[in-house]
This record gives sequence, structure tokens and C-alpha cells, in this order.
Amino acid sequence: MITLPRKVILFGVSILFCLLVCLQLMAKAPAAQAQSTEFLTPPYFGTKSVSVIFDHEYPTLFGGTPRDLPGSVHRDGFTYPDEGTPGICVGYSGHAGIDYPMTYDYVLAAHSGQVVFAGWQNPQNRRADLGLLVEIQVTSAWNNSTYKSRYGHLSALTVQSNQTVTQKDVIGISGKTGNVEGDSGLHLHFEVHKQHTTGVFYPVNPYGWASTNPQRPDDPWQLAGRPASVNLWQHLPSINTYSSCPKLMYISGAPLLPSNAPPLAPDLTNPVHRVIDDSDTNRFVQFGPSWQTVNNCGSQGQCYGGTYRWRVRASGDTYNSAYAQWRPRVHDLVVGTYDVYAYIPNQHANTVLAFYRIYHNNKLHWAGIDQSRFNKPGYSRTWAYLGRYDFDDGLNLLQAQQIVVYHDGNVGQEMAADAVALVLADGPPDLNLPIALGSDDAGPNAEWVCLYGEDHREIYLGHCTTGAEIVSGFRFSNVNIPQGAVISRVHVHFTVDGSPEIDPLLLRFYGDEDPDSPTFSPTNRPEDRSLTVAWRRWYIPGTDAWSWEPPPQPPQIRYSPNLASIAQEIVNDGEWQPGSSALTFIVKPQPGFSGTDHRRVMAYERPDAPPGTYAARLLVWYDE
Repeated sequence: MITLPRKVILFGVSILFCLLVCLQLMAKAPAAQAQSTEFLTPPYFGTKSVSVIFDHEYPTLFGGTPRDLPGSVHRDGFTYPDEGTPGICVGYSGHAGIDYPMTYDYVLAAHSGQVVFAGWQNPQNRRADLGLLVEIQVTSAWNNSTYKSRYGHLSALTVQSNQTVTQKDVIGISGKTGNVEGDSGLHLHFEVHKQHTTGVFYPVNPYGWASTNPQRPDDPWQLAGRPASVNLWQHLPSINTYSSCPKLMYISGAPLLPSNAPPLAPDLTNPVHRVIDDSDTNRFVQFGPSWQTVNNCGSQGQCYGGTYRWRVRASGDTYNSAYAQWRPRVHDLVVGTYDVYAYIPNQHANTVLAFYRIYHNNKLHWAGIDQSRFNKPGYSRTWAYLGRYDFDDGLNLLQAQQIVVYHDGNVGQEMAADAVALVLADGPPDLNLPIALGSDDAGPNAEWVCLYGEDHREIYLGHCTTGAEIVSGFRFSNVNIPQGAVISRVHVHFTVDGSPEIDPLLLRFYGDEDPDSPTFSPTNRPEDRSLTVAWRRWYIPGTDAWSWEPPPQPPQIRYSPNLASIAQEIVNDGEWQPGSSALTFIVKPQPGFSGTDHRRVMAYERPDAPPGTYAARLLVWYDE
């Protein structure tokens, strides 16, 4: 038997002890990481304040919990009265969330997850409860718990139910829909709920419980058998003091950098937009009694376009006793997602709730705007953002696309109806190219025995009066798109020259497959070109009346279908040269579609406008 020296034994024991401790710490590390609960980021950009806090005694007071004594138990363990202690401002008893005062500002998803609800919490009463509400649910990878965040009193939504969102996505715009007290009650109501072991979701305070009161070390809400409130902030919101209250009730963090997406005012420089004013008798109509019109008001932002309509809510009026409607016509819009806005005049617009219904692509969504806040001293914004929605070009819809506004404010308040704007949410095109030469647009004149030319005042689409097919071409030169770029959207932007015909028209768009496509000439006409394999159909119903209206009326605009597949085929060609190659589109009737109908668009040679002003333009969106 070998006897080891005592020092060696002690050294060995020490090594063994260290190994056991290290192994224990290593084993605990993943568990500690799994118990981490911080996963929220601020629900807003920049810095806001807190006006109302979470009540740790009865946060579900107004949802069925027996009413407690007046007061709110703060996370510090002390009780403060409803009306607030001077210099503290803690809100009121029974509050299940945090109120951040915000005036029509971006609301962000505090975490990734699925939108499980987006709409009116109480559809029968838009001035009750949390009004327009978004709920996002996630099962946390941090602690394997399921949470639901709620964003209430919104004015507009940018998400829809069942949609998946990413943390910091803009999900809506703050407002004061629902049960909001006072004229200045614009704020975001933010709640976090945790699913209990029973499967029921209960509200928790995302700032946690941090009692400094030795008489109340434990959270009374947790003592009642509810989930514990712990800090859930991965990134604490940035908070300022509120009003005259110098004490911050919650810890402040670093502000998120501001964003402008979606824009809160319409970008009317984007060539794919549609403004419908109340003066547009083809697209605007008012229903019900008591409407009045204000004229000659367009100066200094008083109204849009020189006129607007308004009405006062009388005693006995229901919200739908009278309403106004803006309705885009077929081919007013391309297929896509749009940001929608309403212009608020600076007079006769003091209702606390103008209720907008947005009918789009066989769907219905809503917005709620306090018109009294807009275009007034101290808040100069004239356009109210109504949300982001997908629209069709107007064909084959079961329900007409329209924006309708109802007066849902108080008796005696006034509601205005002026203009709405719809702007393609893809943003302005990466390329916006005009027809550069008279020989870049060409075709037969339908009314001159189908006489071909490159110098006509207008370009015809469809058939000549003889029934012969019209083949027209539009060439855009020096297109600076990298070879192989991924093209997402291409439209040819036409200015209508008008046409008396009301018969339907069915057209096809092709491309000239040659990247070196030359200008048009009598010996190289549109019908002489080699065409792309890709093509797109364009149906113009008889109800889509094209007409030319002289200034100051704005010209009618039409957009081709999305021609991205045609352009992609040409740009992928091995001979494509960015900056020097051309994209040429050939338009002719659908094979087998006969008739004598046609439509007219303005050509480069239009004599009553500067060259190129009214000619077709090419709009391209792409990624390199």
C-alpha cells in the first residue's frame, strides 16, 4: 500500500473541489440563461413620458375584479391616491398597463410575434374600452413563457390579424380612440400579459416589482395567485418627466432613433399616387342632411383644392346618419400596398372622433381621428394618416374600394370632409424616365385611316375605326439598370388624351427583346420588332371612361399593369449595357379580341405643352 504525503492529498482534494465547483457552475449557466426574461424594446421612437402606471393591487379592476380602495400600489410598494401625490403623478386605481402620452406618433412592436388581434375592441362602441387595439403574442425563447402585448387607443393600424411582425416594426399610429378622458387624452396604452399555469392571461408590469417598503416586500398581485411582475425590458424606453411631476416612476433608457416609415404626410412627388378631392364629382359624394360647402379656402393650408364639406352632429344623429365617400375608379391605382391619408381643414373640424372605413381589395379596416387636433395652432399637421392597406386596380372586386368617413363625435361638434390621398408604399421609383425623342413613341392614328407615324399628337391603343389592329410602341433610352438586377415593379405612366368610346378593350404589353432597340421609323415600326416571351394583359372595361379635361383640372392618369417580368427578361440579356441600352414596350390588342374601340394617350409632340411633359414615362423599382 502506497501512502501519499499529506500535502499531495490536500492538493488533490483542492483540485477535485475546484473541478466540482466549475462543473456545477457550467451546469447552471444554461439554466440561468434560460431564465432570462428581458425581451422587450420600447414601443415608440425617441423619448416620451409616463402619465399612468400599473396598479399592483387590482390591475383588472375594470375587467371584473372587485373594486379596491382608491389608490394605486406602485412597484416601490407604496400606495398613492388616485388623484396623484404632488410631484409624483401615478395615475389611477385599476390600471393594467402603462400610459405614454403621444400625439399621433409611431407605435412599435415591442417584440416579435404574431398579431392575434387588430381592430376595434368594442365594434359597437368605438369610444369605449381601448378603441383600436393591436395584440401580439409570442412564446418566449428566454423562459418558455407565453406573453401577449397590447397597444390601445390607436388611430390607425399598419398590421392586420394573423400577420407576423418583427420587433420594432411600426404596427400603428397612436391616437385617442376608445375610452379616453379629456380633450387632450392622446396617448398609447401599453400592456403586457403573461399566460398563467391555468392557461389564462393576466397582466404583469413589464418594469417589474421593486419594493422599497419594508411593510410590503411582496407584490400583492402575485400574492393573489397571479404571475409575478419582473423586468421584461431588454432595452428600457426613454422617459421624460410628465407635466409638473418631477419624479420618474420608472427607470429610463436610451431612445430609439426616429424613423419616417411610413411617412405621416403623403409624398405627392411619388408618381404613383392618387388624390381625390371633394370637388371631384366622379369620385366624391356626400350622403345625408346638413352638409355645407366652403369655397375659396385653398390659401395658407386652410383646405385642399379650394373647397371642403362639413356638418355638425345634431341631437339624435347616429354615426351613420350622414357620411362622405371617396371612391377610386378602375385603373386609378396599380395593384399594391398604399399609405392612406385624409386632409383636415383648419375650420369646421373639431370632432373628437371622425370614424373612417377603408374598403380595399375585398377587405374592410378602420381608422379613428380626432380632427380637433389637426391643422390647428400648436399642431400644424394637415394630413391625418389612416394606415397602410393593399389595393387592387379595381377589376374583379366583390366590393367597391372606397374610404368613407362618419361623424362619431359629440353632439354639436363639427366634422369636415376634404381630400384623401393614396400613395404607393413601395416609395418613389428608382428610375423615372421620360420619352426623350419624337421617334421614341409611335403608332397608327386610329382616326386617319390607320396612318402610321412617329409625330402624331397622341398615341392610340386598340383598333382603328376600320377594325384594323393598332400596334404602338414606347421606347425608353439610356436605362441605367445593372445587368441582372432584380426588378420588382415596372409601370408605364400615361397621361390620358381622352376617347369618346365606351366599349371594353383588351390589350397585351410585350417588350422588344433587343437591348439595343432602335428608335421607331417607317422601316422599323412597332410591329416589326422581335418580341419578348413575357407579356402582360391589360383589360380596360367600358366603364373606365378616359377623358381629357383642360387646365386647371388635373389630367387623368393611367398606369400600365406591372411589366416587371418583361423588363427582367430584357435586362437579363447578355448584351444589356447599363446606361446605354433601351427598354421598349409594344402594345397591341389581345389576339382574337376584335372591335373598333380605342383609347388615346398623349405623345411627345403634344403642341400645347413643353416637349416631354405629357409623354409616357417609365417607372422602375429594382434591387441590385
